[in-house]
Amino acid sequence: MALLVELVNDLGYFAMFIFSWLVFVGFPIPNEAAAAFSGVLTEWRGYSPATAFTATYLGVISSGTFGYGLGRWAKNFLLYRFEKTKSRKVIRKGQLWLEKYGAAGISFSYFIPGVRLFMPYIAGASGISSGKFMMAAYPAALLWCLIYFQIGRLFPSTFSAIVEHLSFAITSVTFIIIVIISGILYTKKRKRAASTIFKSGE
Repeated sequence: MALLVELVNDLGYFAMFIFSWLVFVGFPIPNEAAAAFSGVLTEWRGYSPATAFTATYLGVISSGTFGYGLGRWAKNFLLYRFEKTKSRKVIRKGQLWLEKYGAAGISFSYFIPGVRLFMPYIAGASGISSGKFMMAAYPAALLWCLIYFQIGRLFPSTFSAIVEHLSFAITSVTFIIIVIISGILYTKKRKRAASTIFKSGE
C-alpha cells in the first residue's frame, strides 16, 4: 500500500483514478484492495467521498473500456498472445461465459478476480458492440466499486483482511448464481425441445 499512499500524496484524487490502471503496468495490487483504499482515504485524509468514489469508478470503467477497445483493434492477435501466457485458462473461461451468457457474462466477470481483467479484451475481440458492452459492464462496475469503496470507508483499519475474505465470498456467490441460471436455461431448453417433438408427432 506504500505505493498507493505515495501516489495520493503526489496526485490527490487523480491517484484514485490511477489505482485501477496499476495492474496493467505490472504492479501486483488487486483491484479490490485499490478500490477499498480509496474509501479508506476518505476517512483517514478527509477526502470527499463523492469525489473519491467518482474518480475510482471512472478509473474502473475507463480501464475496462480501454481493454475493450484494444480487443476490438487487435482482435484475434491479442487473444492468441494471451493463449501463450499462464492466463490461458482464465481466457478460455471468459470466452465460454461470453458464448453461453452473452452480455450477462460481462456483468458476471466483474465479480470474479482474473476473469474481470481479461473479459473486456475478450468482449472486444469477439465483436460485441460498444453499446452492449457498456450496458453490461458499467452498471456491474458501479456495484462492484461501491461494495469495495464502502468497505474501505466502514473498516479503514481492517479493510485488507475483509477484502480478501469478501472476494472469495462474492466469487462463490457469483458461481452459484451462474449455476442456477445455467440450470434454468437448460431446463427451458429441454422443455422447448420436448414441446417441439410433441407437436411434430401430432
